[in-house]
Amino acid sequence: MATVSRRVLLPLIALSSPLSLAVETAIRTALFTDEMRELRLMVRDTLTPIAWWFVPVTAAASMLGVLVHRMVLRRALASATKRKGDPDAEENARVTALYVASSVPQLPALVATFLFTAGARVEPVMVTLLVAAAGVMLQGWTAPREG
Repeated sequence: MATVSRRVLLPLIALSSPLSLAVETAIRTALFTDEMRELRLMVRDTLTPIAWWFVPVTAAASMLGVLVHRMVLRRALASATKRKGDPDAEENARVTALYVASSVPQLPALVATFLFTAGARVEPVMVTLLVAAAGVMLQGWTAPREG
């Protein structure tokens, strides 16, 4: 099995939430009617403060994600040592732990993206996405190294 470098995988995972916002924006621009756009404007002042709350929630989730990553990695590596015949077991354990734990900071970012779809301003959503991306990168930077 070909392994993917952590230097490649981490940015790809970190950019998945901003990419989802870009896709959502393209779909919304193409499909929303004038009435839907008007509704978004009507709820903007209500949803924007809620979207700002997701910045600290995502920051906390980023810290939690580091702990989740370490716990999942520890268990996955313990399981990998039992599969002595599988040369890719350790690498698969590391990738699996990263995929699982990276969802922790990305979930609140995804909710913020939905708030933007519903009408919140883009600024709190962009800040939330940046915090989530930094949280994913933090998991990779603080992960125990191979060996």
